[in-house]
Amino acid sequence: MAATARRYAQAAFELAREHGNLDRWEEDLARVADVLGDSDVMGFLAAPQVSDSVKLDGIGKLLADVETLVRNTVSLMTVNHDITKFPDMHRVFGEMADEQRGIARAEVVTAVPLDDARRDRLAAGLARLVGRDEVIITERVDPRIIGGVVAKVGDRLIDGSTLTQLQAMRASLAERPI
Repeated sequence: MAATARRYAQAAFELAREHGNLDRWEEDLARVADVLGDSDVMGFLAAPQVSDSVKLDGIGKLLADVETLVRNTVSLMTVNHDITKFPDMHRVFGEMADEQRGIARAEVVTAVPLDDARRDRLAAGLARLVGRDEVIITERVDPRIIGGVVAKVGDRLIDGSTLTQLQAMRASLAERPI
């Protein structure tokens, strides 16, 4: 990820905190991400042959319903030719907001879908493990892991899958003759 995107995210995050409207910024940045997700819009804003004034006019019209400082951030990224870094900036802003709130996000792989009770217990356990108030789980099912769970929280990998345990046992048996 570009350091440029991180600088934009840091500046935007500090503005949002100063004005006490972190939730509004997150909503508006998600709205901007939807708008910029249209390849025609992104192509227009990134096109060198389109003047900055025309781009800024377009931003004003497309994002009329978002907070002025959010719109100004998008405008600044556009005139600085950094608008293609918006997805990274948006992601980093979200990570900063999560950290501020004591939230971690986990990618979880299970052999079968989790029911609500198991999902809640897993989220609580992961929260204790990583020292956060809350863990929000994104779930994926992969029957190849046989059982257990594999969770990635930030840069931590917690692998409690049956497949990994069996592979470790196999390796151990192969190393030590009985």
